[in-house]
Amino acid sequence: MSVIYLIRHGQANSTGEDYDLLTDKGKEQAFALGKYMASNGDFPDKIISGTMRRHKETAEFFMKGICSVHSNQKAEPDFHSFDANWNEFPSELWKKYAEHLSGTRPEFQRSLLQFSKVRLKGGVRSAALFFKLTEEILAVWRKGDFTPPGIETFANFQSRVDLACETYFQPSNSERTFIFTSGTPISLTLKKMLRQDEDVFTWMPWIWNSSVSMFRWVRGRYIPVSLNFLPHIPDKGARTLY
Repeated sequence: MSVIYLIRHGQANSTGEDYDLLTDKGKEQAFALGKYMASNGDFPDKIISGTMRRHKETAEFFMKGICSVHSNQKAEPDFHSFDANWNEFPSELWKKYAEHLSGTRPEFQRSLLQFSKVRLKGGVRSAALFFKLTEEILAVWRKGDFTPPGIETFANFQSRVDLACETYFQPSNSERTFIFTSGTPISLTLKKMLRQDEDVFTWMPWIWNSSVSMFRWVRGRYIPVSLNFLPHIPDKGARTLY
């Protein structure tokens, strides 16, 4: 019986210049997930990841966790494949929309200034401001009235995530498929698979780093079995959202 594990990347470098790489904690999260899965006999038959560095690193450290339990794990030639349709929107989108909204919305500009002061410190205040700003940015992006030059439209983003879902959420010879991606593609996928009427970004701020959403093939379709699950990080204080 086929099972798909949809996994968000481990914690990325949100306080540095390059977000697209894992922190040490993010690597530990991915390793712990692999170790947990292997300890329970859930070895991957196939891995698919986006082409972003944080996706690849999460898959890499996940496999290191697998091998820490079962060093003889063998992989077929096409065991790990890559699909850019699972990629997150680029960080340039956030920056360009932030610049645009700062010039048109004084309240947004004030929140952005506050965020710039606390971003490097991290913590609850920083997270709250980040998600507040991101919510406004994504709302404007989705509406589509303004798209900065060189930035992917939301319509295109949604189309490629839908295509990724249609491609991989199909009957498969692989018993266990692990897909490594990001928070926004997961949010869109959950809305689609759960057949929800809520906003497409409802899940996005609440997808834990390295969390697992599991789907099982039952009676002609994949049904959700567990969502945004962190079995490998039982300590709530060790969990991260960005």
